[in-house]
Order: sequence, then structure tokens, then C-alpha cells
Amino acid sequence: MSEQGPQFAPPSPAAAGGGVRGAVDRPLTFEGVQADPHVLAWARRQLAGCASELGLPPDTTGDVLLATYEALANVVEHAYPPGEPGTFDLVVENNREEAVLTVTILDRGVWKPESDNRVTRRGQGLRLMRACSDAVRVDRRDGGTQIQLQWNYGETRRSLPEREQQVDP
Repeated sequence: MSEQGPQFAPPSPAAAGGGVRGAVDRPLTFEGVQADPHVLAWARRQLAGCASELGLPPDTTGDVLLATYEALANVVEHAYPPGEPGTFDLVVENNREEAVLTVTILDRGVWKPESDNRVTRRGQGLRLMRACSDAVRVDRRDGGTQIQLQWNYGETRRSLPEREQQVDP
């Protein structure tokens, strides 16, 4: 550890720029990223570069960055017990035909039980993600939690499936 804090070596992309499947491509995929606060700024820069390359509108880009950053911060802060190392995957999928961007974050931790957040003014992360996204899906599993965030950035905004629009974790 240096005086500037722990050094972070970013992971190499698992399939950055690749993985084209018809009209859907994965411009950004990182697997096994260290769930550490020092990783968040790096992940945000990677996502901002991806949004720029895709030509997303500025408002959409801001929403993507804010909602994804919040989801990643939740992984770092809540998915693993203090002192226990953990990892997450970050996958960006772009469906050009539908003009829909999907960001998926997968951790291997455990969902933290809800507490009374009125006193601490915490627990607003999912509300923020919902406000910044067209759709949010949270799937809690034995092996971790998967969060999917989705944005419809096309000129003709399409309604996303109803089951993805409301999430009550």
C-alpha cells in the first residue's frame, strides 16, 4: 500500500468490444472484478467511455453512470461481510435494433436484510436506480445477487415489459 492508498490493477475485459450476437452486442464485459471502493471510479470511467462510443444522449449517459455507480457501490458496501473479499461482474449489452441498453451487475455475496432506514437515511439506492432507469430487476439467489438496469434510448421510446418495471426486493 502506498501513501496514495491501495493500488488497483483493473481487470482485463472478458469480451470488451466483442461478443456480437445479431443486433445485440456486448461493448463492455468485466468478470471477477474486485469488490473494493477503489474500483468504483475506474468502473465509472469504463462505462462512460462505452456510453460515449455508443453515442448515447447526454441525459441517458448521466442516468446510466449514476444508476450503475449506485448498484456497484451497493455491491462493495453490502454484498460481502466486512473484511471478506468478494467480486462482481459488469456486463453492458446494447440492442441496436430496439435501442435498449442493459447493464447487468452480478455479485456472489448475500442480500443484506432490510433494516429501519428512517433513522440512518440510508436505503435509497434502489429508489435512485429506479428513478434513473427505464427498468430495474433485482434477482436474489443463493449464489449472489444480479441487478439489471435498462434504458430505452431510441427516438421512438418503447415500453419495456411490465414485470421489469417494478421491483420490490
